[in-house]
Amino acid sequence: MRILISGYNGFLGKHLIRRLKCLKEEFDIDVLTKADFESNKLIKKISPNDIIFHFAGVNRDINDSVVFKKNNTLNESLLSALKKVKFKGKLLFTSSVQENSGILYGKAKKNARLKFEEYSNSLGYKFYGIISPNIFGPFCKPNYNSFIATFSSMLINKQTPTIEEDKVVDLIYVDDFINEIIKIINSDSEISLKTNMIFNYSVSDTLTKLNSFNDLYCKYSQIPKIDSYFDLCLFNTFRSYIKISSFFPKYHKENYDHRGSFSELTRAFSMGQTSFSISKKGVVRGNHFHTRKIERFSVIKGKAKIQLREILSDNKCEFIIDGDKPSYVDIPVWHTHNIQNIGDEDLITVFWTNEHYNEDTSDTYLENV
Repeated sequence: MRILISGYNGFLGKHLIRRLKCLKEEFDIDVLTKADFESNKLIKKISPNDIIFHFAGVNRDINDSVVFKKNNTLNESLLSALKKVKFKGKLLFTSSVQENSGILYGKAKKNARLKFEEYSNSLGYKFYGIISPNIFGPFCKPNYNSFIATFSSMLINKQTPTIEEDKVVDLIYVDDFINEIIKIINSDSEISLKTNMIFNYSVSDTLTKLNSFNDLYCKYSQIPKIDSYFDLCLFNTFRSYIKISSFFPKYHKENYDHRGSFSELTRAFSMGQTSFSISKKGVVRGNHFHTRKIERFSVIKGKAKIQLREILSDNKCEFIIDGDKPSYVDIPVWHTHNIQNIGDEDLITVFWTNEHYNEDTSDTYLENV
Protein backbone atom coordinates (compact mmCIF):
# COMPACT_ATOMS: atom_id res chain seq x y z
CA MET A 1 0.00 0.00 0.00
CA ARG A 2 1.51 3.30 -1.11
CA ILE A 3 0.54 6.70 0.26
CA LEU A 4 1.27 9.90 -1.65
CA ILE A 5 1.13 13.27 0.10
CA SER A 6 1.09 16.67 -1.57
CA GLY A 7 1.81 19.66 0.62
CA TYR A 8 3.92 17.28 2.70
CA ASN A 9 5.99 20.10 4.19
CA GLY A 10 2.97 22.11 5.29
CA PHE A 11 0.84 22.06 8.42
CA LEU A 12 -1.46 19.15 7.48
CA GLY A 13 1.16 17.20 5.55
CA LYS A 14 3.60 17.11 8.44
CA HIS A 15 0.92 16.20 10.95
CA LEU A 16 -0.23 13.35 8.72
CA ILE A 17 3.31 11.97 8.47
CA ARG A 18 3.81 12.33 12.22
CA ARG A 19 0.57 10.48 12.94
CA LEU A 20 1.43 7.66 10.53
CA LYS A 21 4.67 7.19 12.50
CA CYS A 22 2.55 6.47 15.58
CA LEU A 23 0.62 3.62 13.98
CA LYS A 24 1.77 0.03 14.24
CA GLU A 25 1.38 -0.51 10.51
CA GLU A 26 4.24 0.27 8.15
CA PHE A 27 3.42 2.34 5.09
CA ASP A 28 5.21 3.10 1.85
CA ILE A 29 5.05 6.89 1.96
CA ASP A 30 6.11 9.17 -0.89
CA VAL A 31 5.58 12.87 -1.48
CA LEU A 32 4.47 15.02 -4.39
CA THR A 33 6.76 18.04 -4.54
CA LYS A 34 6.29 21.45 -6.09
CA ALA A 35 8.70 20.38 -8.83
CA ASP A 36 6.54 17.33 -9.57
CA PHE A 37 3.56 19.59 -10.25
CA GLU A 38 5.56 22.04 -12.37
CA SER A 39 7.44 19.60 -14.60
CA ASN A 40 4.85 16.96 -15.52
CA LYS A 41 6.51 14.39 -13.27
CA LEU A 42 3.22 13.51 -11.61
CA ILE A 43 2.49 10.71 -14.07
CA LYS A 44 5.80 9.10 -13.10
CA LYS A 45 5.01 9.39 -9.40
CA ILE A 46 1.37 8.30 -9.34
CA SER A 47 0.38 4.65 -9.68
CA PRO A 48 -3.20 3.56 -10.42
CA ASN A 49 -3.89 2.17 -6.93
CA ASP A 50 -2.22 4.77 -4.73
CA ILE A 51 -3.86 6.59 -1.84
CA ILE A 52 -3.37 10.33 -2.34
CA PHE A 53 -3.75 12.98 0.34
CA HIS A 54 -3.86 16.26 -1.57
CA PHE A 55 -3.08 19.17 0.76
CA ALA A 56 -0.96 21.34 -1.54
CA GLY A 57 -2.34 24.78 -2.21
CA VAL A 58 -1.75 28.50 -1.95
CA ASN A 59 -3.58 30.46 0.75
CA ARG A 60 -1.95 33.86 0.37
CA ASP A 61 -0.06 35.78 -2.30
CA ILE A 62 0.29 39.31 -3.66
CA ASN A 63 -3.41 39.37 -4.54
CA ASP A 64 -6.45 37.10 -4.69
CA SER A 65 -6.27 36.58 -8.44
CA VAL A 66 -2.77 35.10 -8.10
CA VAL A 67 -4.02 32.76 -5.37
CA PHE A 68 -6.89 31.68 -7.63
CA LYS A 69 -4.61 31.09 -10.61
CA LYS A 70 -1.96 29.15 -8.70
CA ASN A 71 -4.50 26.86 -7.05
CA ASN A 72 -6.26 26.18 -10.35
CA THR A 73 -2.95 25.39 -12.08
CA LEU A 74 -1.94 23.05 -9.27
CA ASN A 75 -5.20 21.14 -9.26
CA GLU A 76 -5.44 20.93 -13.05
CA SER A 77 -1.98 19.34 -13.10
CA LEU A 78 -3.13 16.65 -10.70
CA LEU A 79 -6.38 16.08 -12.60
CA SER A 80 -4.46 15.64 -15.83
CA ALA A 81 -2.11 13.11 -14.23
CA LEU A 82 -4.99 11.12 -12.74
CA LYS A 83 -6.54 10.84 -16.18
CA LYS A 84 -3.29 9.77 -17.87
CA VAL A 85 -2.49 7.02 -15.35
CA LYS A 86 -6.13 5.84 -15.28
CA PHE A 87 -6.21 6.33 -11.53
CA LYS A 88 -8.33 3.81 -9.59
CA GLY A 89 -7.12 4.40 -6.04
CA LYS A 90 -8.28 6.87 -3.38
CA LEU A 91 -7.97 10.64 -3.39
CA LEU A 92 -8.64 12.89 -0.41
CA PHE A 93 -8.86 16.63 -1.01
CA THR A 94 -9.25 19.25 1.71
CA SER A 95 -11.43 22.18 0.81
CA SER A 96 -12.44 25.14 2.94
CA VAL A 97 -15.50 26.56 4.66
CA GLN A 98 -14.74 29.63 2.54
CA GLU A 99 -16.00 27.84 -0.58
CA ASN A 100 -19.07 30.08 -0.78
CA SER A 101 -17.64 33.18 0.88
CA GLY A 102 -17.13 35.03 -2.38
CA ILE A 103 -13.34 35.19 -2.12
CA LEU A 104 -11.30 33.72 -4.96
CA TYR A 105 -9.41 31.31 -2.71
CA GLY A 106 -12.71 29.69 -1.70
CA LYS A 107 -13.88 29.63 -5.30
CA ALA A 108 -10.69 27.84 -6.39
CA LYS A 109 -11.15 25.25 -3.64
CA LYS A 110 -14.76 24.61 -4.62
CA ASN A 111 -13.92 24.34 -8.32
CA ALA A 112 -11.24 21.77 -7.55
CA ARG A 113 -13.45 19.71 -5.26
CA LEU A 114 -16.21 19.51 -7.85
CA LYS A 115 -13.79 18.59 -10.64
CA PHE A 116 -12.10 15.89 -8.58
CA GLU A 117 -15.55 14.49 -7.83
CA GLU A 118 -16.52 14.60 -11.51
CA TYR A 119 -13.33 12.81 -12.55
CA SER A 120 -13.89 10.15 -9.89
CA ASN A 121 -17.17 9.25 -11.57
CA SER A 122 -15.56 8.84 -14.99
CA LEU A 123 -12.26 7.24 -13.92
CA GLY A 124 -13.63 5.10 -11.10
CA TYR A 125 -11.47 6.20 -8.17
CA LYS A 126 -12.74 6.76 -4.63
CA PHE A 127 -12.94 10.48 -3.81
CA TYR A 128 -13.19 12.14 -0.42
CA GLY A 129 -13.88 15.86 -0.58
CA ILE A 130 -13.58 17.31 2.91
CA ILE A 131 -14.94 20.78 3.58
CA SER A 132 -13.07 21.55 6.76
CA PRO A 133 -13.67 24.17 9.42
CA ASN A 134 -10.71 26.18 10.71
CA ILE A 135 -7.97 23.73 11.64
CA PHE A 136 -5.61 24.65 14.48
CA GLY A 137 -2.81 22.91 16.31
CA PRO A 138 0.91 22.90 17.07
CA PHE A 139 3.31 24.28 14.46
CA CYS A 140 0.67 25.96 12.30
CA LYS A 141 2.23 28.90 10.44
CA PRO A 142 1.43 32.29 12.05
CA ASN A 143 0.07 35.13 9.92
CA TYR A 144 -1.22 32.67 7.37
CA ASN A 145 -4.56 30.94 7.87
CA SER A 146 -5.09 30.43 11.61
CA PHE A 147 -5.81 33.27 13.99
CA ILE A 148 -4.89 30.97 16.89
CA ALA A 149 -1.40 30.48 15.45
CA THR A 150 -1.04 34.22 14.87
CA PHE A 151 -2.25 35.24 18.33
CA SER A 152 -0.13 32.59 20.08
CA SER A 153 3.02 33.62 18.25
CA MET A 154 2.39 37.29 18.97
CA LEU A 155 1.85 36.74 22.69
CA ILE A 156 4.97 34.58 22.98
CA ASN A 157 6.94 37.36 21.27
CA LYS A 158 5.50 40.02 23.59
CA GLN A 159 3.22 41.57 20.98
CA THR A 160 -0.41 42.59 21.47
CA PRO A 161 -2.99 40.87 19.21
CA THR A 162 -5.90 42.91 17.91
CA ILE A 163 -9.25 41.60 16.69
CA GLU A 164 -10.46 42.96 13.36
CA GLU A 165 -13.76 41.06 13.38
CA ASP A 166 -15.12 39.22 16.39
CA LYS A 167 -17.31 36.27 15.49
CA VAL A 168 -17.97 32.68 16.49
CA VAL A 169 -15.67 30.34 14.57
CA ASP A 170 -15.95 26.60 13.95
CA LEU A 171 -12.65 25.02 14.96
CA ILE A 172 -11.19 21.53 14.73
CA TYR A 173 -7.95 20.35 16.33
CA VAL A 174 -5.44 19.03 13.83
CA ASP A 175 -5.03 15.66 15.60
CA ASP A 176 -8.77 15.01 15.42
CA PHE A 177 -8.83 15.98 11.76
CA ILE A 178 -5.90 13.71 10.87
CA ASN A 179 -7.25 10.80 12.94
CA GLU A 180 -10.48 10.97 10.95
CA ILE A 181 -9.02 11.23 7.46
CA ILE A 182 -6.51 8.39 7.88
CA LYS A 183 -9.47 6.02 8.17
CA ILE A 184 -9.56 5.95 4.37
CA ILE A 185 -6.33 3.93 4.35
CA ASN A 186 -8.00 0.75 5.56
CA SER A 187 -11.64 1.43 4.78
CA ASP A 188 -13.81 2.48 1.84
CA SER A 189 -16.54 3.88 4.05
CA GLU A 190 -17.30 7.57 4.04
CA ILE A 191 -15.67 9.82 6.60
CA SER A 192 -17.16 12.83 8.30
CA LEU A 193 -16.07 15.49 10.72
CA LYS A 194 -18.44 14.71 13.56
CA THR A 195 -20.11 17.42 15.57
CA ASN A 196 -18.27 16.44 18.75
CA MET A 197 -14.94 17.12 17.00
CA ILE A 198 -15.84 20.72 16.22
CA PHE A 199 -15.49 23.52 18.75
CA ASN A 200 -17.46 26.77 18.54
CA TYR A 201 -15.69 29.73 20.10
CA SER A 202 -15.62 33.43 19.40
CA VAL A 203 -12.33 35.03 18.45
CA SER A 204 -12.45 37.19 21.59
CA ASP A 205 -13.12 34.26 23.94
CA THR A 206 -10.23 32.35 22.38
CA LEU A 207 -7.91 35.33 22.80
CA THR A 208 -8.97 35.63 26.44
CA LYS A 209 -7.87 32.04 27.01
CA LEU A 210 -4.56 32.61 25.23
CA ASN A 211 -3.91 35.74 27.29
CA SER A 212 -4.52 33.71 30.43
CA PHE A 213 -2.06 31.04 29.26
CA ASN A 214 0.52 33.70 28.56
CA ASP A 215 0.13 35.33 31.97
CA LEU A 216 0.12 32.16 34.06
CA TYR A 217 2.58 30.03 32.11
CA CYS A 218 5.05 32.44 30.56
CA LYS A 219 5.17 35.00 33.35
CA TYR A 220 4.62 32.87 36.46
CA SER A 221 5.54 29.32 35.33
CA GLN A 222 2.14 28.02 36.41
CA ILE A 223 0.11 25.37 34.59
CA PRO A 224 -3.26 26.96 33.71
CA LYS A 225 -6.64 25.33 34.14
CA ILE A 226 -6.95 22.82 31.30
CA ASP A 227 -9.86 20.69 32.40
CA SER A 228 -11.60 20.70 29.01
CA TYR A 229 -10.33 19.01 25.88
CA PHE A 230 -10.44 22.29 23.96
CA ASP A 231 -8.30 24.00 26.59
CA LEU A 232 -5.74 21.19 26.39
CA CYS A 233 -5.61 21.44 22.59
CA LEU A 234 -5.34 25.22 22.77
CA PHE A 235 -2.62 25.16 25.43
CA ASN A 236 -0.51 22.62 23.54
CA THR A 237 -0.91 24.76 20.44
CA PHE A 238 0.14 27.87 22.38
CA ARG A 239 3.20 26.10 23.83
CA SER A 240 4.42 25.08 20.38
CA TYR A 241 5.42 28.69 19.60
CA ILE A 242 7.81 28.93 22.54
CA LYS A 243 11.48 28.87 21.59
CA ILE A 244 12.56 26.01 23.82
CA SER A 245 16.30 26.75 23.79
CA SER A 246 15.89 30.24 25.27
CA PHE A 247 12.80 29.66 27.43
CA PHE A 248 14.24 26.76 29.44
CA PRO A 249 15.57 25.72 31.85
CA LYS A 250 13.58 27.52 34.52
CA TYR A 251 14.99 27.65 38.03
CA HIS A 252 12.87 26.68 41.00
CA LYS A 253 12.72 29.39 43.64
CA GLU A 254 14.51 28.19 46.76
CA ASN A 255 13.45 29.57 50.13
CA TYR A 256 16.13 29.25 52.82
CA ASP A 257 15.99 29.48 56.58
CA HIS A 258 17.76 27.85 59.55
CA ARG A 259 16.07 24.51 58.77
CA GLY A 260 17.35 24.31 55.19
CA SER A 261 15.44 25.12 52.02
CA PHE A 262 11.99 24.71 50.49
CA SER A 263 10.98 24.86 46.80
CA GLU A 264 7.66 24.74 45.01
CA LEU A 265 7.97 22.42 41.99
CA THR A 266 4.68 22.78 40.10
CA ARG A 267 1.67 25.00 40.63
CA ALA A 268 -1.15 23.65 38.48
CA PHE A 269 -4.80 24.63 38.26
CA SER A 270 -5.91 21.24 36.95
CA MET A 271 -5.46 17.55 37.69
CA GLY A 272 -2.13 15.82 37.34
CA GLN A 273 0.25 13.16 38.56
CA THR A 274 3.62 13.55 40.27
CA SER A 275 6.33 10.89 40.22
CA PHE A 276 10.05 10.71 40.84
CA SER A 277 12.92 8.59 39.60
CA ILE A 278 16.38 7.74 40.87
CA SER A 279 18.78 7.11 37.99
CA LYS A 280 22.21 5.55 38.39
CA LYS A 281 25.29 7.02 36.73
CA GLY A 282 25.06 6.93 32.93
CA VAL A 283 21.42 5.80 32.82
CA VAL A 284 19.26 7.24 30.02
CA ARG A 285 15.49 7.43 30.37
CA GLY A 286 12.96 8.33 27.68
CA ASN A 287 13.67 8.40 23.95
CA HIS A 288 9.96 8.71 23.28
CA PHE A 289 7.43 11.41 22.49
CA HIS A 290 3.86 12.33 23.39
CA THR A 291 1.08 13.83 21.30
CA ARG A 292 -1.11 15.33 24.04
CA LYS A 293 0.65 15.11 27.42
CA ILE A 294 2.14 18.05 29.26
CA GLU A 295 5.27 16.97 31.13
CA ARG A 296 7.63 18.78 33.49
CA PHE A 297 11.07 17.36 34.35
CA SER A 298 12.47 18.85 37.59
CA VAL A 299 16.04 17.93 38.48
CA ILE A 300 16.52 18.24 42.24
CA LYS A 301 19.70 16.23 42.84
CA GLY A 302 22.59 15.19 40.63
CA LYS A 303 23.57 16.30 37.15
CA ALA A 304 21.43 15.67 34.08
CA LYS A 305 21.45 16.14 30.34
CA ILE A 306 18.01 16.63 28.80
CA GLN A 307 17.67 16.36 25.03
CA LEU A 308 14.68 17.17 22.81
CA ARG A 309 14.00 16.97 19.08
CA GLU A 310 10.84 17.82 17.19
CA ILE A 311 9.53 14.85 15.22
CA LEU A 312 10.48 15.16 11.50
CA SER A 313 13.28 17.58 12.39
CA ASP A 314 17.02 17.01 12.85
CA ASN A 315 17.46 19.97 15.19
CA LYS A 316 18.23 18.94 18.75
CA CYS A 317 17.94 21.03 21.88
CA GLU A 318 20.09 20.13 24.88
CA PHE A 319 20.18 21.29 28.49
CA ILE A 320 22.68 20.54 31.23
CA ILE A 321 20.98 20.82 34.62
CA ASP A 322 22.58 20.56 38.05
CA GLY A 323 20.58 19.70 41.16
CA ASP A 324 22.69 22.18 43.11
CA LYS A 325 20.43 24.74 41.45
CA PRO A 326 17.12 22.88 41.00
CA SER A 327 15.44 23.65 37.70
CA TYR A 328 13.01 22.20 35.19
CA VAL A 329 12.24 21.75 31.50
CA ASP A 330 8.71 21.30 30.15
CA ILE A 331 8.38 18.88 27.25
CA PRO A 332 6.33 20.06 24.24
CA VAL A 333 4.10 17.66 22.34
CA TRP A 334 5.60 15.94 19.28
CA HIS A 335 9.13 16.23 20.67
CA THR A 336 11.07 13.07 21.39
CA HIS A 337 13.08 13.51 24.56
CA ASN A 338 15.40 11.82 27.02
CA ILE A 339 17.18 12.51 30.29
CA GLN A 340 20.60 11.09 31.19
CA ASN A 341 22.53 11.03 34.44
CA ILE A 342 25.88 12.58 33.50
CA GLY A 343 27.11 13.00 37.09
CA ASP A 344 28.86 10.70 39.52
CA GLU A 345 26.03 10.47 42.05
CA ASP A 346 22.42 9.33 41.73
CA LEU A 347 20.16 11.62 39.70
CA ILE A 348 16.80 12.42 41.31
CA THR A 349 14.15 13.78 38.96
CA VAL A 350 10.57 14.74 39.78
CA PHE A 351 8.10 14.34 36.91
CA TRP A 352 4.75 16.10 36.68
CA THR A 353 2.21 15.32 33.97
CA ASN A 354 -1.30 16.64 33.45
CA GLU A 355 -2.93 13.21 33.29
CA HIS A 356 -2.87 10.01 35.32
CA TYR A 357 -0.82 7.24 33.76
CA ASN A 358 -2.82 4.54 32.01
CA GLU A 359 -0.85 1.79 30.30
CA ASP A 360 -3.58 1.29 27.68
CA THR A 361 -3.63 4.97 26.67
CA SER A 362 -0.14 6.06 27.65
CA ASP A 363 0.34 8.39 24.65
CA THR A 364 3.96 7.24 24.45
CA TYR A 365 5.75 6.51 21.17
CA LEU A 366 9.33 5.32 20.98
CA GLU A 367 11.86 7.27 18.94
CA ASN A 368 15.49 8.06 19.71
CA VAL A 369 16.40 11.70 20.06
